[in-house]
Amino acid sequence: MSNKGTLYHLLLLCLLSFSKPLQAQEPELELWHSQQAGYVIDDVIARFNQAGNHRVRVTQIEPGKIKADILLAAQARGLPDLMLIPSDFVGLYHQMSLAPLPPEWFSPALMSSALRYVTLDHQRWGMPMMQGNHLMLFYNKALVSAPITRWQQLAAFTPALKAKGVYPVSWPYHDMYYFAAFLHTFGGAPVTEGRITLDTPAMAQALEAYRTVASQQLIDPDCDYDTALARFHDGKSAYLINGDWAFNDLVKNMGDQLGVAMLPQWETRPMRSMSGAYVISTSRQAMADEDRRAVIQALMTFIQRDDIQQFIYRKGALLPVNQQAFTAISQRPAPQAKVLLAQFTLSTPMPSDSAMSIAWQAMDKGFDRFQEGSSATAAARYMQQLADQQYRQVKSK
Repeated sequence: MSNKGTLYHLLLLCLLSFSKPLQAQEPELELWHSQQAGYVIDDVIARFNQAGNHRVRVTQIEPGKIKADILLAAQARGLPDLMLIPSDFVGLYHQMSLAPLPPEWFSPALMSSALRYVTLDHQRWGMPMMQGNHLMLFYNKALVSAPITRWQQLAAFTPALKAKGVYPVSWPYHDMYYFAAFLHTFGGAPVTEGRITLDTPAMAQALEAYRTVASQQLIDPDCDYDTALARFHDGKSAYLINGDWAFNDLVKNMGDQLGVAMLPQWETRPMRSMSGAYVISTSRQAMADEDRRAVIQALMTFIQRDDIQQFIYRKGALLPVNQQAFTAISQRPAPQAKVLLAQFTLSTPMPSDSAMSIAWQAMDKGFDRFQEGSSATAAARYMQQLADQQYRQVKSK
């Protein structure tokens, strides 16, 4: 090698030795969610990424698949870093390999009611992002002059609606979250103070009432979620029972033609939907990584901010968990938002412990047996037996 070449390489080595080391690039994190208003999640994460030069990638999963996908991913050690999940998933924190969050990550501005959704076994298993997740009654003003206030009123209008090829009301009939509104109407609950309570007179009454709306042809019992929504959009269903997660999309798509009302009473009993929260949880593996943990903490701080909470509400009509933001929207709500808030106030908070997840499965199986001809009391007893058996298995692990 020539002297000139040797000198060049010596100079290059000197420059490299005195230069600052290149900073490692922040890791890219993945967030799974099944929120129907996915554009809200996309926008919040985009703002977070831009504000702090972070890299969080969003993957949307079908609502009916996300629980199974997370459980399978946990078994295969293939979990994403972050998961936006309904609060009743929190009871499966062990099976889903969720990590508890440090108490200091939670702002004093968070509503205590929202914190209850994530607190289990003296730990907090996620950060509430928005709350509500409750059912409401929507109606098409082109088909309905004034909304019903009692279920019994609907039967009188059914023949005229059916003559026009219009279904009276649509919702996914086999979805137990919708059935639970009937159960609470009769004073029952799937879980009471941590105990699964399915074999009750209230359950039998709710099953009979649920069968009545089908036998009177108020509802198509074969209707699923997408069909119910499509029929309502297309003017082929006068009423729709759906959740706050669909509220903003319905307003955008139907405009002044959309009416929003309280769920109808069953005779003199007010109808009570369940309610919950959407929670950002993190995997144990992600929390154990120092670099990822820093990004996770930054995101948890970001979503609690008052301005972000108000943005979530403005963008998707999803109720905030920050007390200041919730108070602000409660003081001057738009007419339709008054119903959103009133129905939320009347709703029953959903338990987050593992008993709730087990109760859903048992109700689903017992309802199938009821549909096949079992009596309401026998179906309620069968639900309880299944739930008790499954609960013992979970607790023994």
